[in-house]
Amino acid sequence: MDISRRNFIKFAVLCAGSVLLPVYDGPGFAEETYESRAMFDESLNWITPQAAEKMCDRIKRAGFNVLMPSVWHGRGTSWPSSMAPWDSDRLVDMAKSRPGYDPLDNLIKAARRHEIEVHPLFTVALRQREFFPQFCDRGTPKEAFEVHRPEFRDFICDLILECISRYPVQGINLDYIRAMGISQSQYCIDDYRKETQRNLVVDRTIYGVSRDAREAIAEWQGKAVGDIVRRVSAAVRQMKKNMVISMCASPTNPELSIEGQDTLRWIDSELIDVLYCMEYSEHPDWERLKALKAQMKRPQALTVLCGNFDFVSTGPNRKAIARDGKEVASLMAQSRVIGGDDGVALYLYNLFTDDQMEQLRSTTFSTPARPRWSRATVEVKAFEKG
Repeated sequence: MDISRRNFIKFAVLCAGSVLLPVYDGPGFAEETYESRAMFDESLNWITPQAAEKMCDRIKRAGFNVLMPSVWHGRGTSWPSSMAPWDSDRLVDMAKSRPGYDPLDNLIKAARRHEIEVHPLFTVALRQREFFPQFCDRGTPKEAFEVHRPEFRDFICDLILECISRYPVQGINLDYIRAMGISQSQYCIDDYRKETQRNLVVDRTIYGVSRDAREAIAEWQGKAVGDIVRRVSAAVRQMKKNMVISMCASPTNPELSIEGQDTLRWIDSELIDVLYCMEYSEHPDWERLKALKAQMKRPQALTVLCGNFDFVSTGPNRKAIARDGKEVASLMAQSRVIGGDDGVALYLYNLFTDDQMEQLRSTTFSTPARPRWSRATVEVKAFEKG
């Protein structure tokens, strides 16, 4: 937004006698560029009006223009859903104390006032609560829904569509797009035999040394997980053709292919617009990322998702601490060289400090930016179940 237009808006608001849409007074609007700068959040810190306003103000001041809030983290929803319970007791209590209040709607309105796009994040296969037992069998990987059950794939696709049909969001983000292991359930043993004419019990013990077993399992898993990706992609584009579809993945990790994560194929097939490549290390392998980008049909789709934290210990008791602001600003500047068209991204808001905010504001993000996306151009037909 240029200066003249901003002044006109402020003038109109003053003439109206009240502030209808607060305008963010960020640093130096004399210059502006186009770059998507996404902040990822997995907390529920935004569920109250005050918290949502604070979050949007902080990330805007830092220079971010896109927010990826987790609205489904395998525990329930962060919006009043007709398909699933609330995510936490805090949301249950809030619904009781404030009938009719919608935290996601409130967050979107706060983000709009700060000129921030909202792309709800869904952890597709993750299950972090004992519920929906029909989608989890004995032998299903730990903390996972059974992606091989068509009923679960119907459910998660419909849940995502319920969310985006209700809210004026600009995109969606898909995370945990994988089986999260190799299921040992009887349902999967039978399904694997039907689909491949092979024995899953045997193949899961030898896939490390048997190429045939590994390829059979990967293809079988990829069919189930890919079904979700294709259906979501087709339905979203049919409902809202300009919506950005992104995903978080680690395409350089060969072990995830055995879980059905076929990232590059989904990107090259234009089912996904933006790939957020998860690189949380203090020293990402930039050369490896460049090599990955070089083999993509749509290299502009790759964006590096950097981390703003370090671990001070290892194992189950490891603790994350926030990184120095200068380190974070440097990481974002370096990732910009790799990301190109779809910009940069940072994980996660929980450990986003004022130091990080000020360093980004004064260096890497010193010039304000509007989001810019390099979307797939393919015309996707409606995907039918079956």
